Amino acid sequence: MGRTNSTYRNHLDNFIDGFKPFRQALRKENKQHLDSLWEKAHQFAQAGAYLNSSQPSLPAFISMMLGVQKEASENRKQIEELKERVEELES
Repeated sequence: MGRTNSTYRNHLDNFIDGFKPFRQALRKENKQHLDSLWEKAHQFAQAGAYLNSSQPSLPAFISMMLGVQKEASENRKQIEELKERVEELES
């Protein structure tokens, strides 16, 4: 027998598709940032599926925030490493 319920990934794709008019209205340089957020939502889709939420927007938004937080933490770490290297070069 086939699956009767849509997967979270299907819900996520439908949720993202609902934003097509919004994306079209964005300037070109902002579209890539929105696409990056959608990619972050897809990166954590497995975790979103475990939530089994009736509202796929909730795990999508949490996934996007988690992706942005992860990226910011990685950037902070790289900045600190670069600062240390500059200090070593200066001394």
